[in-house]
Amino acid sequence: MEEDTFLEEKQKLKDVIQKITEEEDELENTLSSSDMNYDLENLAKAQVLQSQIKKLSDIKKIKDKPYFARMDFKENSKELEKFYIGKISILDSKTAYPIIVDWRAPISNLYYEGKIGKASYDCLGEQIEGEIFLKRQYIIENQELKKYININVTGNDELLQNALEEKADDRLKNIVATIQDEQNKIIRADINSPLIVQGVAGSGKTTIALHRIAYLIYNYEKEFKPEEFMIIAPTRFFLNYISNILPDLGVNDVKQCTFEDFAYDVIGKRLKISDNNEKLVIIVNKEFDEINKGKIDIMIKEAKYKSSINFKRIIDEYLFEVENNYIPKNDFCFNEYTIMKYQNIDYLFKHTYKMYNLNTRINEIEKSLISELKRKTPEIVENIKKERSKKIENLSREDRIKVFDEYDKTIKILEKDHKKLVKKYLSQIPKKDCVQYYKEFIDNYLQNSNEVMTYLKQNTIQNLQKNEVSFEDLAPIMYIQFKIFGIKEKCKIKHVVIDEAQDYGEFQFDVLKTILNSNSMTILGDIAQGVHYYRGIENWKRFIDVEFKDVKTIYTTLNKTYRTTKEIMDVANHVINQLPEYEKEYIVLGDPVIDRKNSITIRENKNIDELINNINEKIEEYIRSGYKSIAIIGKDMNECESIEKRLSKIRTDIKLIKGKDSEYNSGISIVPSYLAKGLEFDCVMIANASDKQYTNSSLDIKLLYVTITRAMSKLDIFYTGKISELLT
Repeated sequence: MEEDTFLEEKQKLKDVIQKITEEEDELENTLSSSDMNYDLENLAKAQVLQSQIKKLSDIKKIKDKPYFARMDFKENSKELEKFYIGKISILDSKTAYPIIVDWRAPISNLYYEGKIGKASYDCLGEQIEGEIFLKRQYIIENQELKKYININVTGNDELLQNALEEKADDRLKNIVATIQDEQNKIIRADINSPLIVQGVAGSGKTTIALHRIAYLIYNYEKEFKPEEFMIIAPTRFFLNYISNILPDLGVNDVKQCTFEDFAYDVIGKRLKISDNNEKLVIIVNKEFDEINKGKIDIMIKEAKYKSSINFKRIIDEYLFEVENNYIPKNDFCFNEYTIMKYQNIDYLFKHTYKMYNLNTRINEIEKSLISELKRKTPEIVENIKKERSKKIENLSREDRIKVFDEYDKTIKILEKDHKKLVKKYLSQIPKKDCVQYYKEFIDNYLQNSNEVMTYLKQNTIQNLQKNEVSFEDLAPIMYIQFKIFGIKEKCKIKHVVIDEAQDYGEFQFDVLKTILNSNSMTILGDIAQGVHYYRGIENWKRFIDVEFKDVKTIYTTLNKTYRTTKEIMDVANHVINQLPEYEKEYIVLGDPVIDRKNSITIRENKNIDELINNINEKIEEYIRSGYKSIAIIGKDMNECESIEKRLSKIRTDIKLIKGKDSEYNSGISIVPSYLAKGLEFDCVMIANASDKQYTNSSLDIKLLYVTITRAMSKLDIFYTGKISELLT
């Protein structure tokens, strides 16, 4: 780092901050003098003001660290330009020249993927040719330049290493400055093709997913609104953990939810949904209970079948029957006059309006019937009047008046109540909601062909009678809702990102694809962490063949891990390598970037009391060292509750994570292995890695792998008795 260049860069930073401050002051003055109580008539003014408010907010966010990189690029036949790259773009309000270039802008792709020398980038379908002369990274803290580093590629550079040294609280926020080449390609991949990422633990899948949304919103702002993007995460606790990332990137209004949350919105009815992890907990806790083993096997097969594309095909057969019997099988008549024959109504329903859900088809048919009734009314009225004239010919005056009044009443009904008459005809359609249709499907349509189907029918009906459903019931109920009734406007999305995708089944993906009505999906997962194997994806090739067989699909892998140290990842790789060969086809072993020594300790304990005391000592040691996020990870909730009960007698600063939690506030957490997925902590303690807790079953291997790979800096393995063979 040359002294003269360092001084120049310090001055540049000072100048940029000065310009940003001027922009900030000008915006504050403008906004303070503006009338914020605008109405719809001043829509243009409202939009300008909202834009200014957003720009002011963006400036305040990035003022302390306005940019993280610089790139000097000379486009062919043009002058050399210096681009300073940051989280958002800031334009000079007087010259419109970029003070800072957004990392998502097309030219910024050169910084992430280009090398010094000849280079090109794509902008609005045009290839821009030129040459890169300089790529430089900056370490800036509180408006002060600490260091700069000249680089060629954004590989294992110094800025990345510095970022990886940060505590868990800050790691997610600062990824944009250290996006690597392979991550950048995923972030900027084509929006129209399904993108599937198999990434090792710690490869940055979640942050890539969030940055991809930010990138797509920036580059497709004319085609998509932020609220038309959705990210599906495994738990609300996890959503809270990542909640500040998108706003930090200048993105708001993106729908962030769990699959259950989205299901609630689609179904439009509050149901009691059993815990997402309910079956996993049963399997973990009763795995060695021989009495219940048969029941568990049936339960697993039921969940697998409900999550399969085959279950969806059976529902399609049922819905075909529903469609065939949906409309009344009689003509629409007024008295003895036929307004429209059943065959014509049926043709409208099954052919003319086939592109709509059943409910919308009925709405369209209602309009057609009203229109036809109006068209035929004059002729029918004329016929009624003729009929009336004949009927009163030989009647007394009193009887004439009575008959006349009766016919006149009929004519008035016909002339004035078109809508009411049509609605009366259509009221023959049964009034059932999507849950009632699902119950009918389970109860009357499915066959008791084997013990799994018998269990499925009995268990599901029993739950539905209590207004309860399992996680695996959500996709079929959502699908029925969509096909028969459609969905609300707020549920209509154009691109969905699914994190921890290996935990969802074919039917869950298929219903999302159906609602999207496109293949615009970003799917990120790790087969090695597929603990929900009874419903999830175990083979990406089969998944692609089922969901995207005739579609150009982008499939990529990430094997570099930026979370754990080499020591920790070596242990994790050793554990996952013990899966049976047929399960390892789509598993990627982690290639760690961080090589730090003394990151693992293994400690035998005589009994549980000694184990708890040793855990407490480690907690104290890590607090003294400045670590903010410490997790004690047990295999299941029973073990975690036992630890919490004992540890809470010694200290009061611990929190047991139960899955329903909605907030993450760092500190000391006790968490079961399956709820720790997707999270990372400065320090992780495996509560008890004994051979009784972790056997050589595939599920135990995956749970232990998940547990180990949550650790960023320190991993402590405690055990009583004999250590698990997986760790020897």
